[in-house]
Amino acid sequence: MPQKHRHREYIGYRVYSTQRALYRSLEMGLAPFNLTPGQWNALNQLEEHGAMTQKQLAERLQKEPATIARSIERLVQRGLVKRTPSPSDRRANIVEVTPAASSLLSEIEPAVTRRHEQIAEGISESDLDTFFDVLEQVEANAQRLLAEHGQRRA
Repeated sequence: MPQKHRHREYIGYRVYSTQRALYRSLEMGLAPFNLTPGQWNALNQLEEHGAMTQKQLAERLQKEPATIARSIERLVQRGLVKRTPSPSDRRANIVEVTPAASSLLSEIEPAVTRRHEQIAEGISESDLDTFFDVLEQVEANAQRLLAEHGQRRA
């Protein structure tokens, strides 16, 4: 007879609970810059990978297009993202960071680095490497299960 697990012992529950705490911590760290973690992530992806369609950004962020559209609209209003019609598809918009966004990301970096260091406090480099390896394997296993059931990447 298999051993019965308590809910809090499942990997998914622990990862979800940890992710929520990390999200709230990042939210607090980004509050002085008037950015949400989602907006910060979108700006980082655009800064790192360059201009792309809103659909491509949604796929990269693993978010629904409508969610990304609202986020992009707020960033456009703040002058952090430029949105232009795609020359090859009238229905698509190309989004890219502005110089103001690049400057803001540089300003945010020390605060986010400090937050990372605080969260990793007391954890050795070796343990962090192992942790990331385990997370990678957990994600690969979950992706394999999704693929076996014909689901798209989450």
